[in-house]
Amino acid sequence: MPFVSERWLGGALTNFRTIRSRLGRLEELEKIMHSDEINTYSKKMQSALNREYRKIYRNLNGLRSMNRLPECLVLVDPTKERNAVKEARRLGITTLALIDTDSDPSTIDLPIPGNDDGIRSIELLLGQLADAVLAGKAQNPELQKNAGAKETAAAPAATVASPAAAAPADSESEQVEA
Repeated sequence: MPFVSERWLGGALTNFRTIRSRLGRLEELEKIMHSDEINTYSKKMQSALNREYRKIYRNLNGLRSMNRLPECLVLVDPTKERNAVKEARRLGITTLALIDTDSDPSTIDLPIPGNDDGIRSIELLLGQLADAVLAGKAQNPELQKNAGAKETAAAPAATVASPAAAAPADSESEQVEA
């Protein structure tokens, strides 16, 4: 499931074609890095390739499985990730967000009031959303079979944007399908 745990890159949805090409470059760089081909380059070029790889990996690794635009965008702090909200609204993508008192709920399709700064409230919300998705898939096995086939050919339905990049990616960047 696609996710963003660092800062939202402008154009991740509206300029999707370019993002896909950068992900292709990430795969090329990984092949170079994980083979002996890296040793054929000069030290300066190795350093430049390594720097490019780290930058693309940090910013786009969570979007690797996104082969199409998501149907829903789950946000933890829409005030901080307002570019993601603007892009989703422009493309007609449903937004679901944890809204604190500093956020404007009118810009979000499905606002959930709560503390978007506390790690426990974020974990609780994302855990409940993930459990609900799994329960929904378990209730309808035909949907699960179709979704499995679609996920191999296309991306899952949601992307999570989380402002807490310093926390472990597996706990805060859980993805939720709508």
